[in-house]
Amino acid sequence: MARIQPGLERISQLLRGVQFPWQSIHVAGTNGKGTICHYVSSLISKKRSRVKSGAFTSPHLIDRWDCISINNTPVDESVFRKIEQHYLDLNLREGINASPFEILTATAFTIFNEESVGLAVVEVGMGGKLDATNILNNQAVCVIAKIARDHEGFLGNTLNEIALHKAGILRKNVPYIINPQNEGNVKRVITEYGDQIGAIQTDLTMLPRSFYTRRCWQRMSSQMRPMQQLNPLLATVATVTAYQSLNLRFTPTALNEDLYNISKAVNPARLEVAKVPPVFGDPNGKNNTLVKGRRILVDGAHNPDAAKLLADHVNSNQRKVKRGKKGENTIKPPRNGWPVMWVLAMTEGKDAEQYLSILLQPGDSVITTTFGPVDGMPWVKPMDPKKLLKIAQSVHPSITGMAMPRDGVLRALCAAKFLADPKGPIVLTGSLYLVGDFHRELRPRRAQDYMRAPEYEDDRKMFKAMLQTEEKRVRALFGNPYSQPSYSGVSTHDSTFEEESVDSATSLDFEQVHVESEQQDQRQLERERWSNMQAELATIDDTLDAIAEEELSVLKKWAPQNDDTKSVQKEEAKKGEEGNKKNIVEKREMGEEGGEHGKEQNGSNDIEETDERDILTTQNEQSKQAESVHSPEMLDEKKPSTTLTTYKGDGEPVTKHEGLTDRPKVGNEPKIEPNQETANEGLKEDTGYEIRMERSKFKGDGSRDALSSLFEEETGVTIRKHTGYIKKTFPNFRDRFGDKTYSR
Repeated sequence: MARIQPGLERISQLLRGVQFPWQSIHVAGTNGKGTICHYVSSLISKKRSRVKSGAFTSPHLIDRWDCISINNTPVDESVFRKIEQHYLDLNLREGINASPFEILTATAFTIFNEESVGLAVVEVGMGGKLDATNILNNQAVCVIAKIARDHEGFLGNTLNEIALHKAGILRKNVPYIINPQNEGNVKRVITEYGDQIGAIQTDLTMLPRSFYTRRCWQRMSSQMRPMQQLNPLLATVATVTAYQSLNLRFTPTALNEDLYNISKAVNPARLEVAKVPPVFGDPNGKNNTLVKGRRILVDGAHNPDAAKLLADHVNSNQRKVKRGKKGENTIKPPRNGWPVMWVLAMTEGKDAEQYLSILLQPGDSVITTTFGPVDGMPWVKPMDPKKLLKIAQSVHPSITGMAMPRDGVLRALCAAKFLADPKGPIVLTGSLYLVGDFHRELRPRRAQDYMRAPEYEDDRKMFKAMLQTEEKRVRALFGNPYSQPSYSGVSTHDSTFEEESVDSATSLDFEQVHVESEQQDQRQLERERWSNMQAELATIDDTLDAIAEEELSVLKKWAPQNDDTKSVQKEEAKKGEEGNKKNIVEKREMGEEGGEHGKEQNGSNDIEETDERDILTTQNEQSKQAESVHSPEMLDEKKPSTTLTTYKGDGEPVTKHEGLTDRPKVGNEPKIEPNQETANEGLKEDTGYEIRMERSKFKGDGSRDALSSLFEEETGVTIRKHTGYIKKTFPNFRDRFGDKTYSR
């Protein structure tokens, strides 16, 4: 059977003479089109629509026939196979050489005909213009979701080229909707094409204000991030537009409750929170293994744009959450959040480096695995887990991980259980095919009584042995990463389920593709140093804040003064001097009138007069010194208040850069401050050197910010606040921790 060959010739031969009496909601895009189809399919299948609905989405998650549904229920396998066989025979008999997806498309559309469907949502397989689904001529509305780079070998290397392919589903006099998050050039390409063929653009403004004020929408949207709200809104607009073409009277507001109920339902492979009883025990039980039936996050994100959405969700809702039950002692996450355990597989040919650079953070763990043959797409191959692991470690050298090239996704989760931080999340992602394998392996073990029913005993024993093996493997490779207790059985509900020894078939036979033990120890040491550094920085925060306050007071003392301030101070000093002289004269007169006692008093007054004149002289000298700091003479003498110095790794100074400038005048005198451009001119060329700062007596002059910027340019590390401490204490910051961002 043929591989992917974009074009409509073969699907046209398969469906020669076939009519489409139903109307379609045609959805194209790179990211979010599956979610839009999920919402549309659920909305149009509600009883209130009074129309029989269908849905065709791809790729299939578990079985080929589950991508075709009637009234939101997958078609029977027997119905699917009967019609599929008809097109397989036709393809062979007439030598059409159709691809599996073209056979699948013809099967889906014929099922819709036989089931008397009135409205169906159809998801584009790849691209749009030359996709097999574009044989349709019955569109009620077209939707273009978020567009990103994907399938460049077929669709083009630029977003404009890809957008033009997606726009190929538009039709004359048919409404279309574009996700407003698309880039400006993408929207321009689509709208220009739509104008050329006479398509009708609509957008989210068709939804009345009452839609957004309804309680159901407010409850739903409050649980979503802004980017997640767009797909339900696009689905609502598409559904209402399609209803209008069928002369069905429905207002967007009437769909509020339906949307809310759909949002609460599980959407497989899209931020799906899944239970895995064979690995983590019964989530509803009282005595479970290790982490009391922990759940994992499952998502089919497989390109950079989807990775950004997944990373945003994980960072906001998984890394930073407190652990523990409400009302009990909760545990706050570390400064950078809980480390994530990623279980990954990717399709060969994907840009794994860009994808992983978005997901991974220092301290995370990775288990790379594979997926099985894809039904109907034999050319789809998984990336070698060893290769994927090396890419992950090149993205972040501090990543801890192992590759598992066989034995399935549930086995990979067994290893993940012991390598993961008990408080951190476990996320399975990288490919929809991996997610499909996960659901296929888990499907026979989803029964509520799995943990107790006798018929599952052999299966439970198999997983017990598997867990023991993976625990030994993790301990052998990494020691005891997070001090987790040893595994003691899958469940304590079954008293006959005692721990058994691991037989030779489950011994450590995997190739240990991580690094040597010494390198493992070094990597673990680096992680501990990273953690200790953050803890140390946290403990000195209060001290440094106090220093900052003291610094501010010194700055105020040396702050330049304008003419008004100086005149007031001189006037006050003059008044003070006159007052002191007046007091001295009065005391002398009192001394003369007081006889001998007056002489003694007068002697005392002479001493006071001398001391007070000395004080006035000292104050005047200090005032003059303060003025001279910002006087024009200082510029001539070229005495900078700040010296910036680059240091090499051995601590020896390499270059020093100085500079002054006179800022706009305040009063009659210029304001003298360090010139960052002059002082830093040489530093920009000294990349790869550690930058330190030597201050003179003036502080708060902006040179710290200048150094932070230079440090970021040269090392890729952004350090805000307390920069001096970090640079003096950790001179090899970049070598030890890579290009990270440390923000305070």
